[in-house]
Amino acid sequence: MRLNKTAVQAISVLCFCFLPLPALAQCTDQPCQNLQNILDAAVTDFRPYGADKTGGPELSTNGVKLVCQMRAWANNVSMYMCYAQVSQQDGRNAYSSILDALKRLKPAWRFQVSSPDDDHFVRAGPPDCENPPNDGPYIGDCPLQLQTVKQKDGTVRLHFWMNSLSSPYLVKHPPAPKTVPKTVATNVPKVVPRTSSNDCDDFCLSFKMAFAARVNSFDDIRTTQTNGETSDAAVKLEGAKDCVVKKAARPASNEVGTEFVCHWLDTSGPAAETRFRDLISRVQALLPSDWTTRQENESDEDTGAKITKWFAIEPGGKHDVRIYVSGDAVGLHITTWN
Repeated sequence: MRLNKTAVQAISVLCFCFLPLPALAQCTDQPCQNLQNILDAAVTDFRPYGADKTGGPELSTNGVKLVCQMRAWANNVSMYMCYAQVSQQDGRNAYSSILDALKRLKPAWRFQVSSPDDDHFVRAGPPDCENPPNDGPYIGDCPLQLQTVKQKDGTVRLHFWMNSLSSPYLVKHPPAPKTVPKTVATNVPKVVPRTSSNDCDDFCLSFKMAFAARVNSFDDIRTTQTNGETSDAAVKLEGAKDCVVKKAARPASNEVGTEFVCHWLDTSGPAAETRFRDLISRVQALLPSDWTTRQENESDEDTGAKITKWFAIEPGGKHDVRIYVSGDAVGLHITTWN
């Protein structure tokens, strides 16, 4: 009996040693604990962060501070996004630290890592999860992404985001039937779906941030610098001369709204035309599938200059995206109407 009692105690100690430790016990540093906080909040659609979703933690590691805030995808699924633009060395260190902590916190998850050139992209989630479509995640899609993208000035943009795991919008509904636009489209470029869905480059990510901000009239991306009714935007699309948030008015109508606007000035008309068609191809691939599109040609009333306009309009007309080209100038507008 004495031997059996000793054996039972020894076996109990051995079994206890092999039990998985709680996630927080593996997190002795604050950045890891903040990651755990974000992962836990995603389970309840970030309700612990309050009704206005401003109670989330910061995500800083190795001296790199990432600015974090709530966002929403085009399908209204919430996500917690963190961002920083730092030196390459700081970016590599922060990327490695965050990825290491995530692997400790979620050992059962599958981490899909892609590293083209000097960039790094990580999709993570349950072993059978898939890469989400451009309009936002749905049930069965991987909820987490971490990435670093090298910039032309030698710095690195570091992004982390975690999608809600319990949003009611994760349920995918069949798209509404498309309606035939009144204006017949002419010379609309054929859009070829991108074959690589594992990454989202700088333009893609910036456009998604601006597009998601339309739901609250772009308040999330306004800066404190203002000029009358125009504000500088915290998001700038790749290559744009400037991007601003300003008031919008519909021509020949009393309807007003707010729009995010970016301008490009190219070296020639053909170069601008090329950019115009490239923007259409890239933007259309990022829009919800039930938006209708059309293209129109007209002349400026004052100068007579030719203007080509491309439109993408949400069902109901609350939001739209417009791309213009005239001469060597190209413009992109994302508008929300009151």
